[in-house]
Amino acid sequence: MSLDKRGMFAKIFLAMMIFCALVWVWTVAFIITWPWDKTSVWKPEFRVAAVCKDGEICGIPYGQLAEAKSQGLFSTLVIPTDAGDVMEEMNWLKWKKTDGVIEVKASSWHFQTTIRYTVENETPVLVEYQDVGAKALYFGMAAGLFSLIGLYLRKLRS
Repeated sequence: MSLDKRGMFAKIFLAMMIFCALVWVWTVAFIITWPWDKTSVWKPEFRVAAVCKDGEICGIPYGQLAEAKSQGLFSTLVIPTDAGDVMEEMNWLKWKKTDGVIEVKASSWHFQTTIRYTVENETPVLVEYQDVGAKALYFGMAAGLFSLIGLYLRKLRS
């Protein structure tokens, strides 16, 4: 005989809320521990922070740097401030400088790309990057489901 007097809807609702919490915890854990790719190969969509018109910081995709420089869209890749952020059309761009390495994070609702690079002779040199997309959420959903199943199997056993 069960001591649980809740109705079926309440039990389903409780399980869904536990599942949502587990998905959130697992997804955040996957985002924090996502691996860094140590390579010198640039992807053309990586956004590099640059000093644009009126001395403001903006992001320019690596694949368009040469074209943007020839059009005069930016003056230099050496950022004068140690940290900051700017809202772009489709995402946020945050940057910080530490010991000569610039870390730029471009993020939106469905992705987060972080690159670390140095600037040598007005040329960015890639150190490493971390590209987190929807895959982290999918892994979080799977881990949340397995955790929920494990919790309920443990509950049934006792």
